Amino acid sequence: MKHKPIGSLHGNLLTIAEHVCKSARDAMITVWVGDCAEVYVDARHAGDDLAQHSIVGTYSMGMRSSDIVDDLLEARRERLQAGMLD
Repeated sequence: MKHKPIGSLHGNLLTIAEHVCKSARDAMITVWVGDCAEVYVDARHAGDDLAQHSIVGTYSMGMRSSDIVDDLLEARRERLQAGMLD
């Protein structure tokens, strides 16, 4: 299944985190980053087929957007250090 990105690590991480919080109200979800820094979200089981290094986190109802922003910032830092982002 083709997923549509909800944003990018180059963009506004708070906006992405707020979208993740809304998505997690109804089900547990997985957030991951693609090769070009695009951020995706889907049902928790989506993470089963993902490379471990691409997964930002698994979230459920009650997550704070600030915690998700922290996770996205860490994903951004890791990719910057690895030379995967410019």
